[in-house]
Amino acid sequence: MDAMDAVLAAVGSSGLAEVLRASRLVYPLVNATHILGIALLVGSIAALDARILGYRRSVPLGDAASLLLPVTITGLVLAVTTGALLFTVKPQDYAANPVFLVKLGLITLAVANALSLRFRPAWRAALAGGPVTAGLRASAVLSLVLWLAVLVAGRMIAFFG
Repeated sequence: MDAMDAVLAAVGSSGLAEVLRASRLVYPLVNATHILGIALLVGSIAALDARILGYRRSVPLGDAASLLLPVTITGLVLAVTTGALLFTVKPQDYAANPVFLVKLGLITLAVANALSLRFRPAWRAALAGGPVTAGLRASAVLSLVLWLAVLVAGRMIAFFG
């Protein structure tokens, strides 16, 4: 057994994993919370991306961002935390599932895109009422594509496991 297999086996035999596997209530609640986190995350990102792309221009981008970004962060924290808990139930299976690995890669790209957007001077200028540049719009389109791909990959995991 190599080091990664040993780590995955330890995760799968942890007390937390045992509780999730044994409980008829805890696992479904964690799963439902994961879905809630995804809904908050993707829903708020889609709304902000839509605003960046020109929807509801009467709502200042800065106002939309100040309302939606805390929801996005809350959704991301919920989705990642509960996703990690769900992973503990069958870590070897998930680690061997190519679609799960694609999902993780897509999440990494989507978060990197969001972070790169947030650190651009054009983003700060747009939040202050300046123009939304073509680069910001391109990031919004990429964001929508990546997060929708994450959703599809998440659903496909069960069919390739």
